[in-house]
Amino acid sequence: MFCRYNYKFIDAVNEFSAMTNLTLEGCYCPKGTTLLSSSSNKCVPTCELCHLKNGKWTKANESWTEDCKECICEEHTLQVTCRNMSCPTLPPLSCDQEGQVKVPETAGCCPKEKCECNVKLCPPVPSCAPGSTLHTTMGVCCFKYSCTVKPDVCVFNNCEYQVGHTVPVNPCEKCVCTNQTDDSNTVQIACQRIPCDTHCPLGYEYQNVPGQCCGKCVQTSCVVTLQNNSTHTLKPGTIWTPPGNPCLKFECVKISNQFITVEAKTICPFFDPSECIPGTETIAPDGCCRVCIPKGHPCNVSTTAVYMESQGCRSKERVNVTSCSGACGTSTFYSAKMKSLQHTCSCCQEVATSEREVQLSCPNNTELTYTYIHIDACGCLKTECSTFGHSNIANTKSSINSRRRRR
Repeated sequence: MFCRYNYKFIDAVNEFSAMTNLTLEGCYCPKGTTLLSSSSNKCVPTCELCHLKNGKWTKANESWTEDCKECICEEHTLQVTCRNMSCPTLPPLSCDQEGQVKVPETAGCCPKEKCECNVKLCPPVPSCAPGSTLHTTMGVCCFKYSCTVKPDVCVFNNCEYQVGHTVPVNPCEKCVCTNQTDDSNTVQIACQRIPCDTHCPLGYEYQNVPGQCCGKCVQTSCVVTLQNNSTHTLKPGTIWTPPGNPCLKFECVKISNQFITVEAKTICPFFDPSECIPGTETIAPDGCCRVCIPKGHPCNVSTTAVYMESQGCRSKERVNVTSCSGACGTSTFYSAKMKSLQHTCSCCQEVATSEREVQLSCPNNTELTYTYIHIDACGCLKTECSTFGHSNIANTKSSINSRRRRR
């Protein structure tokens, strides 16, 4: 006998029932078991079972998992019923660490996710600013980096300087890296300005130089040293006569940034007072030589070559300046009518003049047009005789037209 039907539904008593207890010659299953089928040599303890595809069997109401499905041997139909396996709801997975990525996990029948490391997503190694050092710690997937300030280090222009070392902050200052720190724990740099020597020799002035720490001494005047070792400064374009020495003149000339002192000494001609008309002896206008009106010299125009000067400006060449000099008739006689001495006096004066112009050069590179009076003719003109003193000399003032133009 072999199992083919479910005894629960096929358990009839008929004329063949006696054959169940009949023993015939042949092969039998052990007591308490039954042959699975006529084509099978397997003995099973019961016929309440399900046949499987692989030729095996399983008891009714037994369940198992196969191909990610939940299967059960149905008790009433002895058929295998399978359904998709139910998976539990998993909590959300957070992969928020640097270098972590979320990947599916294929182990088992239910889909799962897990966090894995992808080093390609790790940040690059940073470079720390001067004055700080790099610290490295290991995270979940990637290294963690941090920059910390170095102790006892000053930073200037992206360069590090140890405490006590000189820092080239400014050419006009001496700066040193100190061990003092500010509120951010940064080492400070202390600076002290370098003193400049502003003392200059005579004739020089201290002037600042753009872009440099200290200035320099620049010559601005000529220096005149006399025989008594006394000194005097002259600006370019000026003439100076030492006190007590009217025959000596010094002039400062500037040529191509060179200051040149020109010394001019006047040599007076021989002077014989006996050759002079009495009372006409005097000192020349420059204060150097003695002059007079010589005897027998008639009133006439005299010419003297001098440099014209006005308002600090000077002519480039000597200019012929005219004057009237010479003897004129003078007499004294007794007047019976007036019962006193009568005096007749005449003076050598200009009788014809004209205006002339000359260009004067100024120290500031400008020119001044100077107008002066030129004597064209002289003559003896009657004048009042004075009892005491010398005859008065008529002075005519020159006029100046200030018309400047840049050279």
